Amino acid sequence: MSLVLTPKGPAPVPVPHLKPIRDLFADLTGREIEISSGAEPVAVGGASGAVVGLYVDASLETRAIVMFDLELAAYSGAALGLVPPAVAQDAVEARELPQTLYENCYEVLNIFASLFNLPNAPHLKLYTAFGPDDELRPDVRELAVRTAPRDDITLEIGRYGTGRLSIVVR
Repeated sequence: MSLVLTPKGPAPVPVPHLKPIRDLFADLTGREIEISSGAEPVAVGGASGAVVGLYVDASLETRAIVMFDLELAAYSGAALGLVPPAVAQDAVEARELPQTLYENCYEVLNIFASLFNLPNAPHLKLYTAFGPDDELRPDVRELAVRTAPRDDITLEIGRYGTGRLSIVVR
């Protein structure tokens, strides 16, 4: 009898598919959602204006991040809070995310955790979010530029506008 050892480690976190992401945004905003993969990755840090959600497992290990560019942060935050599209468009033009839109965007990121929680996958929760002016932790910055496993997505929220999100898991 031989003993075969297999490497042990945490179960992999799946990158959510496009349909559940589209459905989540449609349910949250009540708007038509157009979504596609292959977008330019969301840049983080500096003057990017990105909002980054950090997701952890039960042992508080970083397992995933979701990055919204300024446009998606503003449009999703406005659509969730029934804020007129013009307010979000003004924020995008000014390259500043008002606190109310940031708080609503945070809630979208919080609910986004449900897309990671599938059978046989680790249970993830939103640990924190980094706003456009926040300094990213080094591990978050390192994860943000990984090439895989990830998806870079364009998402349009009807009547609001188009933005991008990037998902990176480990």
